[in-house]
Amino acid sequence: MSNNEKVHWKESYSVGIRLVDHQHKKLFDLVNRLYDLEDNVNIKEQIREILYAFREYTIVHFKDEEDYMKDIGYPELNNQKQLHKDIIESLSQIMQTPASLSIIKTKMRIVAKRVLIEHIVIEDQKIGVYVREHNIKEKIYNIN
Repeated sequence: MSNNEKVHWKESYSVGIRLVDHQHKKLFDLVNRLYDLEDNVNIKEQIREILYAFREYTIVHFKDEEDYMKDIGYPELNNQKQLHKDIIESLSQIMQTPASLSIIKTKMRIVAKRVLIEHIVIEDQKIGVYVREHNIKEKIYNIN
């Protein structure tokens, strides 16, 4: 994957929990908005808007995910909370460090890979396995 290539959702990333999968897809969409930007002098506000939206939605997603894990008695909740905290700190660091659009894209690609792919495939998949192994019925949440 090149640094200017968008990150794409794959069905293999699905954890099988509608709320979680919906929010993961939205995070992919938000980070990909950076790749639609062209580098020009009027770009600063657009970059800021996208980064803040991504960070804020990540915080909302992590809270919803943690609430869900608490509701189902997920045994690795505390580990997930720490991983979530680390990711938010990484996002905050990117936002506080001045950089060109290409550098921001590169850094966000790393975060997106860590948040959207590795975290989903390694950690969030475990939640789906736990739900299936314990035959937990999915609750209906308002996902708007």
